Amino acid sequence: MNNKCMCTSKNTEICCPSDEKLRKVWLLDLEKEHDPLRQTSKEIAWKLKLLANSHRIEILLMLEQREHCMDEMARKLKAKKSSVSYHLMMLEKNGMICKIKRSRFAFYSLSVNGEKTLSLFRN
Repeated sequence: MNNKCMCTSKNTEICCPSDEKLRKVWLLDLEKEHDPLRQTSKEIAWKLKLLANSHRIEILLMLEQREHCMDEMARKLKAKKSSVSYHLMMLEKNGMICKIKRSRFAFYSLSVNGEKTLSLFRN
């Protein structure tokens, strides 16, 4: 019997245990080792979905320059206020922007998380 594992040329006892009990433990350890990667990949995929909308990216870029109120952003985006409000809610919910209330107006600014996210896409 060949004692080499076909996947990485290691001994089968180390890489792919043939003993059924050892194999179960080995597989459980593999799952535990991979769980953080799975969670991180889900978080990255969610952020990419969040940024898959050009209005949300434009909002982040506007807020990178300075804070804006929703009316300003709606006018610049040539979009309905309800649409801009939805995008702002999504960005705020995911920690990309901050909202500051002043009198009856809300002003939005880029959060540290939003700055980090934008910096990922810069050259």
